[in-house]
Amino acid sequence: MKKILYITDREEYSEHNFIGPLFEKYLPLHVAIDIIYFSKYKSTMGRKGNHLIIPEFEKKNLFPCLEDSGVDVAQYDVVIVRNMHDVLEYVLDRKEKYNIKVGYRLSFPKVSASLERAKAENRSSLIQVVDHKIKTYIKSKLINQCDIFIPTSKQMQAVYYPDVSVKMFTLPSAIDPERIQKKETREDGKTVFSYIGTITKLRNFERVLEAFCALKKENWELKISTNDVEYATACLQTCSQIADKVSILKVKTKEELLDFMSQCDVGLSLLPDLSIFNTSVHLKIMDYYTSGIPALMSNNELNRSIFEDGTHGWLCDFEVDSIGTHLEHIIDLPKDKIQKMGELGQERLLEVRNYKTIAKELSEALSAL
Repeated sequence: MKKILYITDREEYSEHNFIGPLFEKYLPLHVAIDIIYFSKYKSTMGRKGNHLIIPEFEKKNLFPCLEDSGVDVAQYDVVIVRNMHDVLEYVLDRKEKYNIKVGYRLSFPKVSASLERAKAENRSSLIQVVDHKIKTYIKSKLINQCDIFIPTSKQMQAVYYPDVSVKMFTLPSAIDPERIQKKETREDGKTVFSYIGTITKLRNFERVLEAFCALKKENWELKISTNDVEYATACLQTCSQIADKVSILKVKTKEELLDFMSQCDVGLSLLPDLSIFNTSVHLKIMDYYTSGIPALMSNNELNRSIFEDGTHGWLCDFEVDSIGTHLEHIIDLPKDKIQKMGELGQERLLEVRNYKTIAKELSEALSAL
């Protein structure tokens, strides 16, 4: 059995609905794995089962830190780095010394997202564009020194790292079959929409609110859970006519998330037509369908490759008229039809986006290195 070291960019105690089910639950069924999390508060390495908690200041001294605590780096067959190119460079420099294979996991193109945000806020400059190209070139060279590249989708590699040519295994967001919930139908006559996730200027949630403002129907509510409560509240101030129909809060735990979702009928995953949003399926879509709730989502290539419009959910252009038309249609639907769409969406994801299946495929790809 292969032994894997997975170096995350996550902090100790952080909940993550990707790392948890895939790397902590299902991948260990096929390979031995230790997972590194970083801590701002610890001064020495600690271990909790297969979790290695490393002081954040030891990132540039990672392997000696492990060995000083009795962890033999040479025992690992493959070391995978998640998102951090500086840590990737560190590991690659020691690849031959420890006779290890190296993988790079790209969950989201953060460098490109930063530039996209600057453009959306009208503060991008030629210097930023050139800096982005240089960083992308350097990162591509690093990835090409790896034994395997693990982006979220083929589109992500093609758009952001077209010069990467090493072996690739795509690792998309998926659904955990052991967390599937059956949705209970409410009979209160309202259609409750939910939005979970980030709300920023780049995501232009104001456009979604504008579509809600234009609705002629009254039998609906919108529940928002976001870390960006202040920004979301500011957005809502421009739509005072629907303020009594919209609630904003911050869900903190999985249990709170499940309770939040149980109060809703339809999830929203509507994002601007930008590459950083179109090269991966929004992780919150998986949360919606885990709870048996169908989603109104962006009409892009990846979503179309999974969901059939009108059967598993709804595909919508990011325009006020299109969003409004879909909202009106959904509000008119019987609750049992909406519930059935959620069930069909669950079944579809269990077929094509199942963490249990993906873990087996990933283990086979790593064992073949």
